[in-house]
Amino acid sequence: MAELRDQLAAEYTMLQNQYETFDTRALTIKSWSAPLLAGGLGIALKEGSLGLVLATALVALCLWFLEGIWKSFQYSYIHRIDLLESYFRGEIEDGALRPYQIRRAWMEEYGRWYGKSAVLWSLLRKPFVFLPYLPIVLACIPAIVWIVENKR
Repeated sequence: MAELRDQLAAEYTMLQNQYETFDTRALTIKSWSAPLLAGGLGIALKEGSLGLVLATALVALCLWFLEGIWKSFQYSYIHRIDLLESYFRGEIEDGALRPYQIRRAWMEEYGRWYGKSAVLWSLLRKPFVFLPYLPIVLACIPAIVWIVENKR
């Protein structure tokens, strides 16, 4: 049973590291994309470029959608992490969990919950997912109006 406990502990460590890596990557993408998107919008306004405003909005929407998908990938690990934590609290008997079932558990969870479009839409509404993308998209709307009005 000590070997099983060690294997489940190793799996837990792998899962927890993978889970946290998603947040690290998302923050890296945000730290690069936010100033670039804001810069794109600023240049578009300065130059009066409707095409650049639309491209900025499109890229922001794509990144927002991508982050929602990534969040669904990340959350697909939660159930297995919770099971392992229950095991280490003594709530699951020895032998009731098999070690190293990461892919299978992920696929089941993603297929059952996180691969559904309704879940994706609920994730896209979370502030830590839509920031900074939604404000940039919303800022593009008056920019489009301003550029169109000034082209007349």
